Amino acid sequence: MKKIISALALLLVLTACGSGAKDTVKYRIGAIQLADHASLDAAYQGMHDSLDDLLGEGNYAVDFKNAQGDNATVEQIVAKFVSDDVDLIYAIATPAAQAAYNQTEGKDIPVVFNAVTDPVAAGLVDSMDKPGGHVSGVSDISPVEKQLKIVQEILPNVGEVGILYNVGEANSISQIATIEEVAAKIGLKLNVVGVSEQSEIPLAVGKLVGEVDALYNITDNMMVAASATLIDAADGAKIPVFASEDGAYDLGILATESLSYYEFGKAAAGMIKEILVDGKDVGTLEVVVSDATNLYVNEEVAKVLGIELPASVTDRATDR
Repeated sequence: MKKIISALALLLVLTACGSGAKDTVKYRIGAIQLADHASLDAAYQGMHDSLDDLLGEGNYAVDFKNAQGDNATVEQIVAKFVSDDVDLIYAIATPAAQAAYNQTEGKDIPVVFNAVTDPVAAGLVDSMDKPGGHVSGVSDISPVEKQLKIVQEILPNVGEVGILYNVGEANSISQIATIEEVAAKIGLKLNVVGVSEQSEIPLAVGKLVGEVDALYNITDNMMVAASATLIDAADGAKIPVFASEDGAYDLGILATESLSYYEFGKAAAGMIKEILVDGKDVGTLEVVVSDATNLYVNEEVAKVLGIELPASVTDRATDR
């Protein structure tokens, strides 16, 4: 009997210690990432790598979940964060941010998003400078003119440039409108094809590469995840692929004026600190936008495709 009482006493002590340890964590962050791909991974890593300095080592805990591209899983993950009453949700990519926005409305849980191209069109904020509400974050809106002019600089005689996009993603619809406007301004012809399911991509890109002189892969979650499929099809047609970011560089894109999602993650961490530590209202924090890019050019791909890179491009390219 004494042994049983002693064991119970020890269990109570250990439970109390465990509860006390948990109570020492000041900030609990639920982090949800829509899917696996290099850009979104970097947006998480940049945020996470900054937290020790900003929040204090041991002062926070991050519950990281990856929805693997499934919208139903996104909703379940966010619901769990809300049920757990986390102090803040960090949502990476538009569908994750929209789910977090919807499920935290009317609750005291701020949301910081990342990798959302047009948060106004996505219904997340009232405006970029005055978000209002309970959400703000980092936009990965591309410097489209800079990126399209790289296509013209490398391929001065380019005919049509092909673009695939997901018709169900608000960011992509917004991007396409901007890209078409910029392309008309600089005299670049586009061949734009929309798909609604990932299974449609192989057939769509297979047809598209027979009609264009290059592909331009935008910051569309479905298309970035399918980068290997797009690049394989382009290789088969002996045409280059340009991209908005460098996540697929090693898969064989020719060039990109790339945004840095790791830096976007660091910027998001700064916002998290302002909210949790400094007590700022998330709705007063401007959406972070940056047009700073690094130019990456794959000279091996250029050789395979028989493309002579101009010195104006190679001279300012960044080494990887």
